[in-house]
Amino acid sequence: MQLPSGLVHDSQINAAITDVCRQLAPDVKRIRYDRRPDWSGDDAVYFRILISDDAASARLRETMKKTVSMLESCLDLEALGFFVYYNVRSESEQAALRDKSWEDVLS
Repeated sequence: MQLPSGLVHDSQINAAITDVCRQLAPDVKRIRYDRRPDWSGDDAVYFRILISDDAASARLRETMKKTVSMLESCLDLEALGFFVYYNVRSESEQAALRDKSWEDVLS
């Protein structure tokens, strides 16, 4: 199944990500995403959010709540028929795991 790219453009998602990262710095380091079908074949957007170690230990819930809220208000992907998934990881967690699918988050 191919995602309906005409509904939301990568440039719109990238602009929202840039704005969120700028507003939530230094807690939110990077946000990347993939658009692909989820496990059931429904259109989905998967966000990978890299946060600082300080935010992870002291403000994880607050940081994620703000990040998700800002992304949702900028993009409203659910209204366009996308399921949205958020994955978060701290800088030290990624350094220890060295997960290849998260490598571009550090670049």
